[in-house]
Amino acid sequence: FSFGGPVGQLLSGLERTDTPQRVAVVGLGTGAMACHGRPGDEWTFYEIDPAVERIARDPRYFTYLRDCPPRTEVVLGDARLTLANAPDGAYDVIFLDAFTSDAIPIHLLTREALALYLTKLANGGVVMFHISNRHLDLEPMVARLAQDAGLIALVARNEPSEEDAERNIFPSVWIAMARDREALGAIARSPEWTEARLDPDVALWTDDFSNILSVFRW
Repeated sequence: FSFGGPVGQLLSGLERTDTPQRVAVVGLGTGAMACHGRPGDEWTFYEIDPAVERIARDPRYFTYLRDCPPRTEVVLGDARLTLANAPDGAYDVIFLDAFTSDAIPIHLLTREALALYLTKLANGGVVMFHISNRHLDLEPMVARLAQDAGLIALVARNEPSEEDAERNIFPSVWIAMARDREALGAIARSPEWTEARLDPDVALWTDDFSNILSVFRW
């Protein structure tokens, strides 16, 4: 989540005006992503576990939600259900950050889930998936979702230097999607961002079909 990493590259490269930006994040964690926001921006975190919010708001541990610039709100519950309650076109950027554990929420990675995200996205908006995972190679599956929806999908693999590692900046992989290339801003012209990789052996995941073994790192 460093400012020089994929999230920072995307947000700094968007044509952001003085109009407050509306951002949704699925997966709260410590709330650190809020520090990418600006004063007046509105960031909504969708989090399934109330314990995660309690820890993120406990100043003995983390103060990102308290100290970072944007206005923040946490909505508790399954994001597939709670995000459906948001107005259509509500968000300029939607971040999906719920796929780094051993047990990923597959229902957030289906054709129907992506269709929901797109209805909540404003014109010219971006959906961004954090797909870092030691056990699963999610890139071809997420690329298949984008292909099915007719979206542009670019991937970045952030490889920090030794100096960055000493500052607790770690490798990460992100995929950014948009309805057209221009909506992706500067990353569409960056050599660090390339077309997301498809694999003919990885089928489209839907609410009726998924195959976790097809993306397992054997």
